[in-house]
Amino acid sequence: MHRITRHGAVLVTLGWGLAAFTLVVTLAAFGVTLDAGHEQVRRAARQRLVIDEAILRAAVERYQYLPGVLALDTEVRGLLDDPDAAAHVATVNAKFEAIETASGVAAIYLLDRSGLARSAGNWNQTLTYVGRSYAYRPYFTQALETGASRYFGVGTTTSRPGLFIGKAVPAREGGVAGVVVVKIDLENLQRDWRQAGENVLVSDAAGVVFLASDPAWKYRPFRPLAEADTARIHAARQYGDSALRPLLPEQDQGGTIELARDKGTLSGVVERVVMPDLGWTLWSITETEATLRQAVLAALAAGISCLAVALALAAARERRQRLRGEQAMRLTLERRVAERTSDLSTANARLHEEIAERERATVALRATQDELIHAGRLAALGQISMAINHEINQPLAALRTFLSSSSVFLERGDTATVGRNLKRMTEVTQRIAEIIRHLKVFARKTGPEHWEPVRLATAAAAALDLLAARIRAEAVQVTCTIPPEAAVKAEPIRLEQVILNLMVNALDAMRDAPERRLDLTATRDETSSWRLRVADSGSGIPEEHLAHLFDPFFTTKAAGEGLGLGLSLSSLIVRDFGGSLAAANGDADTEGAVFTLVLPAAET
Repeated sequence: MHRITRHGAVLVTLGWGLAAFTLVVTLAAFGVTLDAGHEQVRRAARQRLVIDEAILRAAVERYQYLPGVLALDTEVRGLLDDPDAAAHVATVNAKFEAIETASGVAAIYLLDRSGLARSAGNWNQTLTYVGRSYAYRPYFTQALETGASRYFGVGTTTSRPGLFIGKAVPAREGGVAGVVVVKIDLENLQRDWRQAGENVLVSDAAGVVFLASDPAWKYRPFRPLAEADTARIHAARQYGDSALRPLLPEQDQGGTIELARDKGTLSGVVERVVMPDLGWTLWSITETEATLRQAVLAALAAGISCLAVALALAAARERRQRLRGEQAMRLTLERRVAERTSDLSTANARLHEEIAERERATVALRATQDELIHAGRLAALGQISMAINHEINQPLAALRTFLSSSSVFLERGDTATVGRNLKRMTEVTQRIAEIIRHLKVFARKTGPEHWEPVRLATAAAAALDLLAARIRAEAVQVTCTIPPEAAVKAEPIRLEQVILNLMVNALDAMRDAPERRLDLTATRDETSSWRLRVADSGSGIPEEHLAHLFDPFFTTKAAGEGLGLGLSLSSLIVRDFGGSLAAANGDADTEGAVFTLVLPAAET
């Protein structure tokens, strides 16, 4: 009886020990499996975040160049110079509308210095931006201050969210003339996340979610906002009339969180990646229900294995099933990574195609500019053709006189006089050949491949030679004080074309002047550049014309005397050389107009 009681006590002790051991093993198995499952989920979430971040950046940066290109557009800048000109407004409206259609951006519009929309791609729609003031919007004020801006918000006119990219338009006299704004629609990203079964959120610097796979999370901060942030967001109407209710009133964003959504509640682990250049944070929430189930199963399997060896095979089978499930999850993840990689490769290929197309357009534009410059050179030859005709007719008349007199002297047997006449005729023909050679060289088509060190004195002399007949006919006093060492890196014929255009303009300006003086001087400044000044004694340039002198087709001459392309082409040629061309009125001594040509110095 005593032995049975002792045996029972041993059994009870063993039972309690086995129960305690089973409990310890079960809890340990549960904790280890849960941690491992969470780590696996986090690793998969981080891999997905890398892909999601790349896709988000590609969507943002795809049109990053567009506002900068439009800010340099001459028609856009011309509209800001004269915002009430109906022709300018119509041209820019049509351009913005065409670019919107071709590129797929949500909106393009132009704000003046006060924030008033002067032109927009939706100019002909009911909810047009034209005529509305956006001075209170941060993308406008930031672009004025820093030159560029990037801002996500809900449109106050269309109530449609999007990313606003602003670029300041420089004024001709310095400063900022206005801001070009391009709006990008990112709503498609949310649809892709939902279709892929991902739980993704994007928040701004204040912690407000503005992109999310579940609509219930949009325009809500993770935690209650500070009063200053709430006031700033409401003042800018960044997220429309949203109440900015927090998603997690008392919880941190780290670890495991629980979020309400349209259907049920999402509970899972959080991973995030900060995008400091955009001021955004990309969040991924992965559900942990499956991981929790795996941890419970592992704990039960460990406990049961301690209680009965007979259940070991069942536990092993359960483990194999779990491993197969994990393998399936890995295969699914790898397939998704492969699909996203393929999408990125396709997007990259499209980007390369767009770059190639842009390069082809640049080459075509350059060819068009070269043709226009060549046409301008031929037009300049046309303007001085009468004088050149006179320059050639004089030697031809002298040649006929020498031929007629030589026949008389030859009949008389005066061979000495005939010899002298033949020598003079040779000199006359050489003069005619030199004039024709110079015309052929000036009319030749050239390009950047002919750049070389060019002496300013040589180029000026060549231009003066072409205008020599007109200068004599109009009794113009020419003063050329260009140092012989003055040399610049340029293309000789194009540089001669620029100087010729400036001289022709000066001669035209002095046509009715009582005293006609043309002064050419060159000095070297501290920036290793040569500064060539072409001054005349005409009546000068009216102040209202100074800002438009270098605009294409701007001219003050009578109809038939010019197309207004000379100074525009000259400015374009000088910019290609890396220099600048400016116009101003002279002082009391100079009286007329002064054109200043600045080009980088070249060693000869």
